[in-house]
Amino acid sequence: MIDLTTLIAYIAVVLGFVFIPGPATLLTIARATSSGTRVGIATGAGIAAGDVFHTVMAMIGISAIIAASATLFSVIKYIGAAYLVYLGIR
Repeated sequence: MIDLTTLIAYIAVVLGFVFIPGPATLLTIARATSSGTRVGIATGAGIAAGDVFHTVMAMIGISAIIAASATLFSVIKYIGAAYLVYLGIR
């Protein structure tokens, strides 16, 4: 069984995540308001898919490997920056 103080801290953190809208929530609301329900649902589904992917990578330890390797982190960072430049030009 989980310790009571750990459970209370966990519940407090989860409630904070539920009741405080973050950038993902605001993006989904903005996209749904400006472009319609289908776009809002697609945006929310994309964010959820990214969250699931990140969680799986953390579970199998890929996130720890990337965090430990400055070179690998820089490579991923530059690939992401290049992709953003590509999107901006397109």
